[in-house]
Amino acid sequence: MKYFRKMIEQFITVNDKEWQRACEGFTKVTVKKGAIVHQAGDVFKDIWFIKSGLARSYFIDVNGKEFTWQLYFRGKSKHGLNHFMDDSVSFYEKTGSMLTFEILKDSVFYVISLDKLDQFISLDKKWEHLARIWLHDTYFAATYKRVISLMSETAAEKYERLLDEYPSIFSHVKSYHIASYLGVAPQTLSKLKK
Repeated sequence: MKYFRKMIEQFITVNDKEWQRACEGFTKVTVKKGAIVHQAGDVFKDIWFIKSGLARSYFIDVNGKEFTWQLYFRGKSKHGLNHFMDDSVSFYEKTGSMLTFEILKDSVFYVISLDKLDQFISLDKKWEHLARIWLHDTYFAATYKRVISLMSETAAEKYERLLDEYPSIFSHVKSYHIASYLGVAPQTLSKLKK
């Protein structure tokens, strides 16, 4: 959890006692490749912080076509969005998630229930401040840009944005998952890479 603390301390100062208390709610979970840790239709209840490995969230459209919504791995990323697997919309609205979460490589996560996380955050203004920063700067801003990108950019522009946001993505993720994330055919991705 040292990496997680380092991420947090970019925004707020945390002493050892506060950090110890923050870590108490998390459970270390090891998950094998191929496992589905959350199925679309179920209400999402936990947040997963990736320590190692690779995972993705995806949805299936009305025509049965699969689209990767997000790829999760530890590595350099512009926003840090890919470090946390969650569907807080499902959790807070108490509705079935539209996403399925699949493990693509043996992985290790730190997991906490969103109920416990909410209780912890409410104990101290500093944690509430961090939550607001992450919600706006990380989740909202990145999701907003992703949706606009999917709706308005060419394949080449989406590819350039991907490389800007996740410079090392090709060392972590197979090309067909990247193509699905960009909403392009694998052949199109091959042309873009050239």
